[in-house]
Amino acid sequence: MVETMCGMPLRLLFCLICPLAMTLLGAAESLPKVLILMSYHRGQPWEDGIASGLLDALGGHAEPVFVHFDHKRFPQPETAAERLAAAAATCRRVRPRLVIAVDDHAWNEAVLHRDQLAPDLPLVFCGLNHWEPADLPAAATGVVESFDPAGTLALAFSLHPWARRLTVLNDATDTGVATRQTFDAAMPAAARGREVQYLGSGTWAETEAALAALDPVEDVVLMLTWNLDASGATQSHEDSVRRARRVCQAPIYGVWDFQFGYGIIGGSLFDSRVHGREAGELAVRVLGGAAAGSLPVHELPRTRLVVDARELVRFGVAASKTPSGVEVIGAEPSFWREHGLLIVTIVAVLAAQAATIAGLLLAMARRRRAEQARREAEERLRQGSRMDAVGQLAAGVAHDFNNVLTAILGHADLLAMRLDRDSPLRSHADTIAGAAQRAAGTVRNLLVFARGSSSRSDSCEVNRLVQDVVALLQHAIDRRVTVECRLGTDAGAAKIGADELQQALINLALNARDAMPEGGELEIATARVELAEEAERLGVPRGVYVRVSVHDTGLGIPPEHLERIFDPFFTTKPLGKGTGLGLSVVHGAVHAARGAIRVESHPGEGTVFRLWLPAASRVSSSQEPVVRSIVGLEVMLVDDEPVVLEVVGSLLRVCGATVHEFADPLAAGSWFAGHADDVGLALLDGNMPGLTGWQLAVRLREARPELVIVALTGAATAEAQAAWREAGVRRVLQKPVTRAQLQSVLAEAREAASDATPPV
Repeated sequence: MVETMCGMPLRLLFCLICPLAMTLLGAAESLPKVLILMSYHRGQPWEDGIASGLLDALGGHAEPVFVHFDHKRFPQPETAAERLAAAAATCRRVRPRLVIAVDDHAWNEAVLHRDQLAPDLPLVFCGLNHWEPADLPAAATGVVESFDPAGTLALAFSLHPWARRLTVLNDATDTGVATRQTFDAAMPAAARGREVQYLGSGTWAETEAALAALDPVEDVVLMLTWNLDASGATQSHEDSVRRARRVCQAPIYGVWDFQFGYGIIGGSLFDSRVHGREAGELAVRVLGGAAAGSLPVHELPRTRLVVDARELVRFGVAASKTPSGVEVIGAEPSFWREHGLLIVTIVAVLAAQAATIAGLLLAMARRRRAEQARREAEERLRQGSRMDAVGQLAAGVAHDFNNVLTAILGHADLLAMRLDRDSPLRSHADTIAGAAQRAAGTVRNLLVFARGSSSRSDSCEVNRLVQDVVALLQHAIDRRVTVECRLGTDAGAAKIGADELQQALINLALNARDAMPEGGELEIATARVELAEEAERLGVPRGVYVRVSVHDTGLGIPPEHLERIFDPFFTTKPLGKGTGLGLSVVHGAVHAARGAIRVESHPGEGTVFRLWLPAASRVSSSQEPVVRSIVGLEVMLVDDEPVVLEVVGSLLRVCGATVHEFADPLAAGSWFAGHADDVGLALLDGNMPGLTGWQLAVRLREARPELVIVALTGAATAEAQAAWREAGVRRVLQKPVTRAQLQSVLAEAREAASDATPPV
């Protein structure tokens, strides 16, 4: 009984599946046959691409049957006759509904021997180089192989506007003759007034010698076909591109997709797969009942604009400079995506090492030894080889960070300029710019901490900075925390950098937020005080100080933890919630300013941090002068980082300058040789592959001694500063640069140019 019950569903399922399977098999067998005559052999990229496109279009509509004449490898007449007979036999056997002929040989055979092959069948062609509308037989249509030299040259000259010569590489094959006719029809408009020369009709050696003599800046090569030399030797399309690329220093562009990926930059490429798909679509319409003779022949090509990012890099062209609608293949991932994790790891390691050293210094300070002994001990530590290594690593990280910050700050500036002053998005752009400036300050602090000395002595207006921090916290901190400030009217300025004090207050505020998980109150207060006897208890000299107090109503700090809260890496937070570096960084910043910090806390009653900072008589001003737009000044900008090149170039143009951008210093030097008198200012990055900024500066000064040259650097190390000075460059801009800084430099360059111009 069980077997009967189990067997019945199985038999029922079998009865349902069998008719369905038979129906599908019958549908497959009922598809009409299409005979596809291929001129050449399998493995030939052009033929394979067309075949792939035909299969895409015919799939589900017809069953293709391929016959290959193999005319390239066996062009003998007797062989062609044998293959024609084989094709006729195949046609009689499969009884196709339609014949597709690919390339000129197959088409000529199909038309010439139509009575033998398919007397009553419609014909569809594709891949024809030699096309005459008057020669189209009855019941036939197709797609002409017509490439787009004008589109390719328009793309080439947009990416290489300084090129003044065009070299056309083409041979004397049947395809070469046809392509030369098509190209001549597009001339001279496509050349845009440039000098044109033709290569490819001689031997390999003669053509290679001519290609090797071309200039990478002034010449552009258009490769049509180069498969045959004067001696009768042949080579494949791929080998021809490789051969040209190996000897030619000038940019090479093409017109066929099978040339792409072997050395051409790109072009308006005629895609064999798209070409085959277009012919297949005509065939499907004929199979659907349309008369072949009523379907117009497609004479205009379907092409796609595409460039190879690797070849763009070879010639110093940024991918961002490609015109709209051009597909970029093989672009390298962004710097941050590729190196972001490495940078974060390096920064974490540097912070760990810096915090360890800071802990040693703080421990020494707690021993209350004489100030002179403490300074000597710090100097000995800073002179150690370990800190030298940290300084080198920090400089490298600062260089890459400041490149990224230049892009962020520059685009924020450009965005703010495009927005109305009352736009709700304006505050977002200002917030981005402010965050980038704070990040730049953090990088500067990292360099100071790693190298053991500061390159500047800053002061800041304490009340104004506290107001800015409170405004930031009111938007960024937990909404359940109320942030207020109580400012002393006579607080004045303190001898500490704005970036350092801002970072310290933010660290204290975030620490207070974590101590108030259910919300609470945070107050920042300021006052100007004079320390006498209390100065000795705090370990600072007597004098006038600005006191900054940060008070919260949080959980408080247990007494056993109070002695360790400033120790590096000490934290009571869960794993992943804190690094234990925040308070140690605050402590280090205050002591670097020769101030003092103390904390009072009781569990359940909140915590107050008090900072005593030496008072300053005046505030350091870092505001750049506002300069009007500089119109007409030509600037040569050289930087190997694409994001920096793009944003600084945009800011310079906003300021009114005409900008010539180069990612390759060698290409920049070559271009300058022909335009030295036109350039009024050169902005040069320092560390670049192939040629450093100061080496390029020496070459520029040899060509034009009075040229204004400004260094654009991400990390101005002592070695780099010395190299710039030796090259005669006195002005150095530290990244990230602002529009105001660029305006100031442009104004100085314009003034220098005016002074150098003799009176009329």
